[in-house]
Amino acid sequence: MKKVSGYISVRALGCYDFEFYVDDDATDEEIKEKVDQTIQLSYDYQVEEGYEEYAEVNYRKKQS
Repeated sequence: MKKVSGYISVRALGCYDFEFYVDDDATDEEIKEKVDQTIQLSYDYQVEEGYEEYAEVNYRKKQS
């Protein structure tokens, strides 16, 4: 058996460690598929139009 371990890191939520075992003859593709199944990553976002800039933002390099 091979042990597969890793983590999922999300800035807003922190870090989650995972591990599982696969057969010795598991291919890299099979392992990647199992990782994808383990993390079950999903996300959603919306884009809302109709906003305008009302304050100017400037950036400059800090002096060392």
